[in-house]
Amino acid sequence: MRVTFLLAGEPDLDALRRLDPDRDEAALQRGERAWVLQTYLRLARAGYPVELAGVAPRDGVIVFHVKQRGFLRRRGAPGRAILLAIRADNRTSGFSDFEVVQNGCFADDRRFFFIPFWPQPALIPRDPGRGERVERICFKGFVDNLDPSMRTSEFMQALAARGVALDIHGVPWGDRAANRDVHLSWGDYADVDLVLAVRPTDRRLHTSKPASKLINAWHAGVPALLGPEYAYRELRRGPLDYLEVTTPGDALAAIDRLRGDPALYRAMVDNGRQRAGRFTFDAVLDRWVKLLYQTLPVRLAAPRALVDRRVPLPARWALREAVRLACFRATR
Repeated sequence: MRVTFLLAGEPDLDALRRLDPDRDEAALQRGERAWVLQTYLRLARAGYPVELAGVAPRDGVIVFHVKQRGFLRRRGAPGRAILLAIRADNRTSGFSDFEVVQNGCFADDRRFFFIPFWPQPALIPRDPGRGERVERICFKGFVDNLDPSMRTSEFMQALAARGVALDIHGVPWGDRAANRDVHLSWGDYADVDLVLAVRPTDRRLHTSKPASKLINAWHAGVPALLGPEYAYRELRRGPLDYLEVTTPGDALAAIDRLRGDPALYRAMVDNGRQRAGRFTFDAVLDRWVKLLYQTLPVRLAAPRALVDRRVPLPARWALREAVRLACFRATR
């Protein structure tokens, strides 16, 4: 079955096809490239017959980022293609045939499939020579995704009183000028002793977010202090996976605990290395291969799917949008 990864608006697809996802990580840091391009590159390099296109073909499976759904409204939208949307941090597309979601909250293994986000490319693990010291904490991500209470001068002073510094590796999400062509050191954990990742409070536990910061911390050999999020709790199997914190006081107590218990620090590092084995590049690749070449063909061979495929895509899109809006109004 033909599988096309759609990446609209890119001026030089040939250059993107030549990228090495393990070497050119700076080109894969954000948005559609992080999901669509990286997945295409890893499948292509593993020998699977996938395509990268800027214009949607009229047949086969089209894998696209929800933010690029505008291609459906343009002239030449695919007629009977199968749409596989990557939801990422967004709301459901509503019109796609299938969706990839980045945690299990909305997955049903019928239309919505959970595939973890790729681990951080070119990750540099923590230097083992640092032992169990806790002197440098790091937040890696867009600054707005760190709770403001963790960025106050009071919190910084409390850390400094303990001989601990907090480094923020990131830029403001909405600052396009600052974000342009910035190489963020999200993969360098060489001198990081703890990972801090606490988003602003959300009563729904940030159900749209992935567990990437936890998975990357496991790969890096660094214990993590994480906020209450669905994706983290979903993966948690025991107290060594990470320490959950909500407030600056919680974070300081966790830091004091780890500084006073080197054995706990070592145990969390060892546990993380074991847990990371389920989230390697090969493991994520296997999940994509299973979805594209095993699960979807079976789903598409079902009688109902065969009937749906006879309906032109624009009509399918309009029908699903109508159903989505009706459901939305019914719940108001």
